[in-house]
Amino acid sequence: MIIFDTNAVNLLPPGGPRADIIRKLRQSGHHRVAVPWMVLEEMAAHQAQLYPRKHQAVVNTLAKLRDFLPWDLESSLEPLDLERFLEHWRGVYGEIFEVIETSNEAIRRGFQREAMALPPAKRADDHSVGGRDAAIWFSILEFLKQTPDEHVHFVTNNTSDFGDGTTYPFPMDEDVRGLEGRLTRLKDFNDVVSQFTKEVSGKEAEAAAAELLRSPSVRAGIAQAARSLSTLSGFAGLGDDGAPEEWYAWCEDPEVELLSVTEVTGHEIESDVWYTAKARWLLYGLAVDETETLAGNVASLWGIKILFSTRDDETPTLLASDVPASPDDGDESCMEILKSLKKRVADVAAAAKRSLLTTPTPVERAVADQIAPSLAKLDVATIRVAQQAVAQQAALINGPVQRLARQMAAEQAKLINGPGQQLAGQIVADQAKLFNGPVQQLVRQMEANRAALQAAINSPAIRHVQQIAASLPELDIATSLPKIDVPVVAYRPSVREQMVEQGDEQAQVWDAPEAPEAEPDRTQVDGDSTSE
Repeated sequence: MIIFDTNAVNLLPPGGPRADIIRKLRQSGHHRVAVPWMVLEEMAAHQAQLYPRKHQAVVNTLAKLRDFLPWDLESSLEPLDLERFLEHWRGVYGEIFEVIETSNEAIRRGFQREAMALPPAKRADDHSVGGRDAAIWFSILEFLKQTPDEHVHFVTNNTSDFGDGTTYPFPMDEDVRGLEGRLTRLKDFNDVVSQFTKEVSGKEAEAAAAELLRSPSVRAGIAQAARSLSTLSGFAGLGDDGAPEEWYAWCEDPEVELLSVTEVTGHEIESDVWYTAKARWLLYGLAVDETETLAGNVASLWGIKILFSTRDDETPTLLASDVPASPDDGDESCMEILKSLKKRVADVAAAAKRSLLTTPTPVERAVADQIAPSLAKLDVATIRVAQQAVAQQAALINGPVQRLARQMAAEQAKLINGPGQQLAGQIVADQAKLFNGPVQQLVRQMEANRAALQAAINSPAIRHVQQIAASLPELDIATSLPKIDVPVVAYRPSVREQMVEQGDEQAQVWDAPEAPEAEPDRTQVDGDSTSE
């Protein structure tokens, strides 16, 4: 574990080379790099200490301007928000360093030391100072006691308060008793670099870094990082027609190609080389506009600062990025790379189209997947029995019973539309004939064949078909047959039945033998002819 005192990392630029080395050490997995919570608070405070004064200076300037102007000043300044400022810098430094706890006990003991002006606190003129230094000291001791397997390298140039790392003043010598072999002092950041890293630089480093950045794994990481780019004001790009195109987000991971690598620094850490570099990438892909409507394929330039390694399992870390910009169509090398990217995208689209045309539909795949394993379980004899059963079903459907039904329907149609509708007397006579005629015979024959039909339905062949259907739940044999539309004969009460229902005595004579028709009497009444 490498633990920094405030003086070793005070006002550390987050994007500077020292911060990059700390990231490399942590990312390597070989070393932990941390600050106590008390150091984190001091670092944030040092960044914020000028904020109140600068804010007040602007307030004073606005007041002077307001007094000078002959009209009301519309400009205003947001209120001072010191906690928001501190929280920002806590987050920035919390990303760079691991933060170890400064417990309440460490803070209490630290300010007890300050009250007594005992090291690492001290007396300054007429008051004591160093309570925060003492709290940092007790934070390190607590960490050593809680993690007996760790060796701490404490980085501080404050030798007057913390000692030279070999001897400690009273009562610090008692604080560290039993822990001396696990605590080493380094005086500054350069000691950290020289002890834990080996610098790699020059043209060879730049060439090696460029080769790594062009590797498929790094390019995939850059494409994924670029996918997260989005804006509310629009990025500049270049459309396929060569005209400027404003875009707001990518629809998918864009195609990426490295244009240039600069400011390469490398450090070997435990046999792995870690690089930081600035890289410019050409991005090309399908983008959307401010209304999330497709804007077509767009090309854009993206500059980033990146941390990456020679390790195959290591994902690149994006440290900083520029706002995407439009490529220069006068840059021939950039346009050549863009041309190759367009071809790559076109080839991928063509391959996807061919695959779509030759790939079975989901329904086809589902049917094949379900039918093939089921058919494999059936032997030839079983399939033959099933075919015979289907044939028998078809014969039953088109057999004598259905023919009888169709004949009955035809007779009923004749009855409904025949001459019996014209004369009531003729209807009665025709219905009497029909009662013992061919229609009633057909009905009786249909009733007699019902038992035979039921026996056929319950035959072994049909049961065999049912067993097959149960074993193949996805294969419905019945639905696989052509649909046969069988007319349904609706029951229509006869005229006699209707008259009996109404209590008409005329219905009683229908059971008597037929009598020959008599000539109706005809008489003349006042010159008019009537028939009865």
